[in-house]
Amino acid sequence: MLYQVKGSVFEHHSLVDGDLVMDAFDQALGNRLATLEASVSVPDRLPDLNRPTQRHVGVSLVVGAFLALVVAATAVGSVVLVSNLVRGYPGIESPGQPLAGADLECMSPPRAAAFLAGHGYAGVVWEVTPSAGAGYETTTPPEHGYVVPGAIGGDGVLHMVIDQRAGGGVGACAGKPMP
Repeated sequence: MLYQVKGSVFEHHSLVDGDLVMDAFDQALGNRLATLEASVSVPDRLPDLNRPTQRHVGVSLVVGAFLALVVAATAVGSVVLVSNLVRGYPGIESPGQPLAGADLECMSPPRAAAFLAGHGYAGVVWEVTPSAGAGYETTTPPEHGYVVPGAIGGDGVLHMVIDQRAGGGVGACAGKPMP
């Protein structure tokens, strides 16, 4: 049996001589590979693909600076937003305020309402935090609960908080039974 590889003829005599034929094929393929390698031009120095180029470094610096600017703007914007939305008012019983030392927290809500009306505070808004469920606002004081002294808001209305949860209470009446 004869084999022809790229112009060379090889004779195959038997299976025992198969290694001779394969060696000849390897030789022929090796010659073709050497010819192919010789025809390809290879630069003297290959590029280092792990080294960042100037373009990559420049893009990284621009993106980093942009992200730093975004983070800084977000921080400043948050402070401005919170400072514009949140207004603090002194508590009605704070030192120097009209009802300092009145001990409203030891009164029941109806008694605190009568005390406030006697001191000229009409139209009080009662912000109630019940023991279960969502809180609500009302102009009528609830029957029971811990009175938490409130403040006069920007609208000129006194807001008082009533905590109806067990274990509440503030000031002189903290920890005492709910009025």
